[in-house]
Amino acid sequence: MQNQIPDQLSSSEEIYNKMTRDTFGIPEIYKSQEEESFPGEGFSMQIGSDSDSKDNLLAQRIVNTLTAQLQAILPGTFRITPLPEQCLSYANLHSWSPGRSYFSLFEMQQSKSVWILHLSRSVGEGLASLSHSKNSRIYSNIYHDLREADSVIYLETAEMLRRLFGSLLELWPASDKLKIARCRHILQLSFLQEVAQDEEYVVLPFYLDNKVCTGDIHLIFPQRHLLNIVGA
Repeated sequence: MQNQIPDQLSSSEEIYNKMTRDTFGIPEIYKSQEEESFPGEGFSMQIGSDSDSKDNLLAQRIVNTLTAQLQAILPGTFRITPLPEQCLSYANLHSWSPGRSYFSLFEMQQSKSVWILHLSRSVGEGLASLSHSKNSRIYSNIYHDLREADSVIYLETAEMLRRLFGSLLELWPASDKLKIARCRHILQLSFLQEVAQDEEYVVLPFYLDNKVCTGDIHLIFPQRHLLNIVGA
């Protein structure tokens, strides 16, 4: 039996957006952002500031921080869209893991927790190419032909990722005492034995859309720290 497509869904993109909203229950604040056209040169989309949701407030702060950090790196217009979050135990993060890509693990000094900043291949390799080409007038994605994620990317992005994560960490109150003990850049998600395997972790996904750098960014951290920031 052939499905009948409503007249108002005039493109495959509109059909996909409608299916996504229906499946994940994305609120109106995200709908309006998806349906708006790209803004002018040098301006980045951010989620609306009129939402009373604490989750949306956190997403807004993170989007604002990512925007501030990436404006100096990305050429032209870009959009950062928050997506539905997940909550999983540390031991079950493997069910979320997108496979071989770019993971930065930040171990905290006092809280005995690990925080994860993840970039999809397209974002990690795009940022690395931009960093490599920053002194050239012509942009070239020199990592375009990589067959799989490669640690050579971190030669260009390691310091950038540390700065980016440091800026995100500043969103949390000083009372959380979040100081980085160690940072590791890896290509596949790994687990630390000293971290409580049953501790709940929040997976916050964001989608970056730019003409040379498009893909997923994830911030993963213990749920107990979520309560502190949304109450701040």
